[in-house]
Amino acid sequence: MDTTTVTCTALPAVTWQIWSGNDTSLNHNIPVFRIAVSEAAGWLAHLDLVLSPYERARADRYRRADDQIRFRCTRGLLRLLLGQFVRQPPDELQFVQGITKKPALVNPKGYQFNVSHSGDWLLIAIGRIDVGVDLEWISPEFPFQDVSQISFSSREQQYIESCSNPRLGFYQLWTRKEALVKATGKGMDDAFDQIPSLPGTHRTEAMLIGGMGHWEVTGFAVADGYPAAIAYHDPGPSLLVPVFYTLDSGRLIGGD
Repeated sequence: MDTTTVTCTALPAVTWQIWSGNDTSLNHNIPVFRIAVSEAAGWLAHLDLVLSPYERARADRYRRADDQIRFRCTRGLLRLLLGQFVRQPPDELQFVQGITKKPALVNPKGYQFNVSHSGDWLLIAIGRIDVGVDLEWISPEFPFQDVSQISFSSREQQYIESCSNPRLGFYQLWTRKEALVKATGKGMDDAFDQIPSLPGTHRTEAMLIGGMGHWEVTGFAVADGYPAAIAYHDPGPSLLVPVFYTLDSGRLIGGD
């Protein structure tokens, strides 16, 4: 039976750099971008120009206006960023659904990306390896104890209960699981409680997580009340390092 390893860690603090657009090599880094929706929404007219007809139609299918705005911002900014990395006009980029149901670039091949959004924040990660990100707003009303019994192992439940802030602990572990299954393309299923999320290195069945080799899962905070995680296939392990950027929508679009 094929096995794989998953190492889960957490960053106590993150230094968010301002993205200048200069380093697009992706040799050793995995750039992770955070964008405030409230800031990006001011550039919607510009972002809409790079969306495909399908993306515009998909945005219109959302009933709530804030969901439409969040989708349009996410897809528009993703196109602008990918355009810089692959050196192509963002409105000409074409996407297909890969074997694992993850969207992928038609050309050039070899670039991977993943997005997540919650509340007022978006996350975008780009790399040359399989990568997944998850971001969650900590809802004070969400009954996390009920979900814990279904989606977490007994050890994970004990870990959450022992945290000084169990609600935060729940979301920190949840984002790690989500990021990992997004990176592998497996998605959530009945075995979600068996996806590793506790600190340390875990050996598990490759079929369980949907990927071979070694996987790094790193938790961090996007802002107060917004835990997140990035997961990626590390050939080293530890040859790759996430680098964190705050994205200025106006600068990316060319508005300044």
